[in-house]
Amino acid sequence: MAESFDAHLVKNLDYKAPTLIIDALAGVLPPPNATLDILDAGCGTGLCGPFLRPYARRLIGVDLSAKMLAKAAGRQTYDDLVKYELTEFLNRQNETYDVIASADTLCYFGKLEPVFQAAAWSLKPGGIFAFTLEDTGDEGPDSRLNSHGRYAHTRTYAEGAIEAAGLDIQSLTAVVLRNEGKQPVTGHLVVANKLNSVI
Repeated sequence: MAESFDAHLVKNLDYKAPTLIIDALAGVLPPPNATLDILDAGCGTGLCGPFLRPYARRLIGVDLSAKMLAKAAGRQTYDDLVKYELTEFLNRQNETYDVIASADTLCYFGKLEPVFQAAAWSLKPGGIFAFTLEDTGDEGPDSRLNSHGRYAHTRTYAEGAIEAAGLDIQSLTAVVLRNEGKQPVTGHLVVANKLNSVI
């Protein structure tokens, strides 16, 4: 998918997650002055990179796909790009980042607690975690694997998992992430921050 990924998402699916993330961060961060250590978690082809760069002293992208990372490298936006499983990577980064941005990546996780706890571990005190999830509604189980291969989560479950990780929810907003089969895919846009060190 790497070669056609951007065109498919933006043109065919009206993909909104990167813009939603950046707009949310702009509402809570100081004006861009290249002073923050930022992780693009699940960076893919780097669609968020150009928007994050003005805020970043150091901008790191992590993803599982080498071909996606090669496309991201072509943007010449990141200081480093790392091929790694996200939770394991975060668990190796104690209080490293001021900001973690994750657009349309956590929908590949059924159970959210481990990745949220790892994100909290890797954030500096006061650090910001902005991300999207797909919404299953508050009926039924905490998460559901959809036919397109992504998980959707209930708002109630997401809130509980965020708070259990030691993160404080600043905002949790219902959004439309993209279209799928000509139908809008609804989701959660979350901004949380780490108030204290996670033990």
